[in-house]
Amino acid sequence: MAERWTDERLDRFADKVDRIADKIDQQGEQISRLIEPLYLELPNIKAEINSIGEEAREQRETLHSELVELKELAKQQAIAAQIQAEAAKAQADTAKVQAENIRLMIEMVNRKQA
Repeated sequence: MAERWTDERLDRFADKVDRIADKIDQQGEQISRLIEPLYLELPNIKAEINSIGEEAREQRETLHSELVELKELAKQQAIAAQIQAEAAKAQADTAKVQAENIRLMIEMVNRKQA
């Protein structure tokens, strides 16, 4: 058997619904107060993220430029080292020839003295 809804019972139910609605409104306002600072801060956060991204890009470009420069310097040093090695070899060859010439001269002097 269905219960009857009396005016008193309907009033209690309406009061209960009103209290729940008030609580929902209060919680909605509280959520709004909590969210508002986040919305206000979002542009600053976005600007900071963009700034960090730009800074990282600039550092990457600078690093790339420095690496290219270091690579070129290493290449130039390798060429200079190769030139110096070739010059040292030529000097060593010249020293060998001179040593051989001195040896031959000493032999000739020894023969003349003998």
